[in-house]
Amino acid sequence: MEVLGHRGSRVPGPENTVEAVDAALSAGADGVEIDIRRSADGDLVCVHDARLSRPAGRAVIRSSTEVLRARGIPLLDEIIDVWAGRGRLICEIKNQPGQPDFDAPRERTAQALVERLRARGLTGPRPTVAELDAGVGGITVSSFDWFAIEAVRDADLAVATAFLTMPRMSVSGGLGYVRSAGHTELHPHTGAVLGAADAAARAREAGVRLVTWTVTSVEAARALRDAGVTGVICDDPLEVRRALADPAG
Repeated sequence: MEVLGHRGSRVPGPENTVEAVDAALSAGADGVEIDIRRSADGDLVCVHDARLSRPAGRAVIRSSTEVLRARGIPLLDEIIDVWAGRGRLICEIKNQPGQPDFDAPRERTAQALVERLRARGLTGPRPTVAELDAGVGGITVSSFDWFAIEAVRDADLAVATAFLTMPRMSVSGGLGYVRSAGHTELHPHTGAVLGAADAAARAREAGVRLVTWTVTSVEAARALRDAGVTGVICDDPLEVRRALADPAG
């Protein structure tokens, strides 16, 4: 089972930083997940929240790249550079209703990401499920917003796409969409997977990789491993990796 760091690695953190990504990969994580938004200048930056804490409530989309970088928020290019092809890099496009940068179905962030990945030479055939199962690695783009991942899917890039689902969405519902849309992975909430005994079997039958979010305990990681999921996105990938390697666990 793949062990992937959440927001780079929330432990030791700080999340969504070059340091967190490097720490997770250096500690043996199979890859990391990071969050992507746009600055006021149109640059792609790695940050989870739509608004900054200081100045209070100022939206990331209305903040300059210079201001964001001064706050320790890195550019996507910096994250890609430190990742350097070590395992998997999952780039989650943040585009949710009610947030100041929500723009579906125009998908400006997704289009900007397509342009950046193309500029970095990531063109060619999309990786297959078999290739990812064999540990090929590479970049996967995920989002709760299906318009975003469909824009990436249609861009002739050598990246996989994954659909993120909210806790209340069933695994079977997510798999139905992923299969019909031709995405590679489904990223359901941990609770949805543990609440459906046949989730992993359904995913295998559909030819879809099943990667769950967010694992916050070794007990949950063990349960998901025993359930047969493909991978887990976890806050402390080093702790989970050690626990899964323990014969007593």
